[in-house]
Amino acid sequence: MCVVDYVPRAHIIFLINQLINLLEKEGIRKFDFVLVSKTLHHLRTGKCVAKERDEEHKCREDEECCIYGFEEQKIFERLLKLGKRVIIYEYFEPDQNDYDKVRGRGGYFTTKEWKETFEYLSKKYKVEFIRPQQFHLDKKTLNEVDSTLKQVDCICFYVELAN
Repeated sequence: MCVVDYVPRAHIIFLINQLINLLEKEGIRKFDFVLVSKTLHHLRTGKCVAKERDEEHKCREDEECCIYGFEEQKIFERLLKLGKRVIIYEYFEPDQNDYDKVRGRGGYFTTKEWKETFEYLSKKYKVEFIRPQQFHLDKKTLNEVDSTLKQVDCICFYVELAN
């Protein structure tokens, strides 16, 4: 079992690398599961996308007002190297401030970002929702995710390699 539960943002990537090293050192292929609790939105990388949310956004040198993009392909590929199943428990409130945000890492996901992430995941992986309701993510249920996300501020789902 591997649990990533609210780790300071600067340490998340370091932690993932340490876990990969631990697996190799111990001769373990993968953990049974990896739990990412309330930290997925801190795995943002790349360029600032805050301008998409606010046309008047100007990146400052300290990047405190910036929000980096989320590269779901890279993140989930990496997480699935650690465990057979990746369980995501994530709070999101796109209109609220993420007070533990550092530079561009952080900032809650918007429903648009969630939809893009789920679209990608549904094409490549087995995705099962646990909360707010249980269902398998596929082409049909993908269209229903948007309305579900608008009704809740917390979701839980897991991702596995497709058979």
